[in-house]
Amino acid sequence: MTGLYLRTDEEGEFHTLIIKHTDGDLTYLAALGYAGGGEFAEFYGKFAMDDEGNIHGAFSPSTGSGEWEQKVLGMDFNADTERFDFTTEELYELMESDEMTMQSKLLDILGSVLYWGYDEDTEEEYEYPSIKAIDEVGLVEMEDAPGVFTNADWNDDWLEVTCSDVWGLSLSFPHITEAYL
Repeated sequence: MTGLYLRTDEEGEFHTLIIKHTDGDLTYLAALGYAGGGEFAEFYGKFAMDDEGNIHGAFSPSTGSGEWEQKVLGMDFNADTERFDFTTEELYELMESDEMTMQSKLLDILGSVLYWGYDEDTEEEYEYPSIKAIDEVGLVEMEDAPGVFTNADWNDDWLEVTCSDVWGLSLSFPHITEAYL
């Protein structure tokens, strides 16, 4: 199951794309989005929940590095800040072949929605991401959220990461924290 979430800004230009793919017990998140100050940031992570409900996994602030930079040891909700505190440690470990395959698959999806970086089809280098034809990838604008497009597989699972210190993009889903208050 691969969920897609695309948000545009007030002018209808690209803001954020999140791709969420569940494969067995693992959920992969790949994201590209506005980080503030005219800059865009990336995120690629894999996460799982153990039998006690503790989150673990790994992530990188790059969608194409082929390396996990941080290992996730756990996550706690901080009621004072109304955000999630991730316990991490440096990892700097190359991804295994199946993780690289998944990364490539998610980057292909990203490339089907956005022009970003060097595009082989157009032979152009795109400094800022721009949206391709939204309707061609099965995205539909949400009725109650203008400028937000999702596919049928999008859901709120694993969005806690967007309300944490490990998420470098400006977009978050604050409604997720309400369940923890």
